[in-house]
Amino acid sequence: MAFSITDAMTDGFSRATERNGLVFVVIFAILAVMNALVVPTGFGPATGAEPASGLVGLVTGLLSFAIGVVTIAAAVVALRTFASDETETIPQEFRRRKLGIATLNAFVGTIVFVLLVAVGSVFLLVPGLFLLVALYYWSVFVAVEDQNFVQAFRSSWALTRGSRLRLFALGFLVVALGILVNATAIVPAVFLGDAAGLVLTQLVAAAVTVYTLATTAQAYDQLRGLEHPLETEPQPGSTGMPA
Repeated sequence: MAFSITDAMTDGFSRATERNGLVFVVIFAILAVMNALVVPTGFGPATGAEPASGLVGLVTGLLSFAIGVVTIAAAVVALRTFASDETETIPQEFRRRKLGIATLNAFVGTIVFVLLVAVGSVFLLVPGLFLLVALYYWSVFVAVEDQNFVQAFRSSWALTRGSRLRLFALGFLVVALGILVNATAIVPAVFLGDAAGLVLTQLVAAAVTVYTLATTAQAYDQLRGLEHPLETEPQPGSTGMPA
């Protein structure tokens, strides 16, 4: 049985539009708007108050970093939720179980993952894309199975074996769909003005993020189902074995 791109995308859409999915859309949108508001965008003409501006920049930078960490933690909880059968409520276990360790591994793992893909792309585009697909599901292993990022890279490598071309096609379609959906918000955002436009664009971007996470989790579940179970040694008294 081969990996189904259609099932991953439709199941991901279904999970993203159910109650839990919509809750995560709101959460990611709020975090994105908060980050957009605290990140310095310029303080106007210089007034000679460089120390104050430097302090403001430091504070806003720290706030932005904190929001980024919370966003990673929210992504961990979202992956746990989408990889489960929960659609109406987010279990307390998903919000508490080793969340700090998982967030730290997701943070460090993201940096390592980006560096590995970048190094692969420096030599040729194909090695970079190969590593991107082969290692992509590491984040689910960190979130769902409480692995550290090194173990998760190994697990993703094994999980994607035999399905990497289909997974590349899935990734391409999800990214293309995300770009298209985000683009639809640009024109109305311009007419709505700064504040409303910001909320609209971040809300749409959050919806794309949630769909991507849901599709990733559903693809992970499907790949897990395709894995061949380990053969167990027949026990005495079982069919075909003398007692």
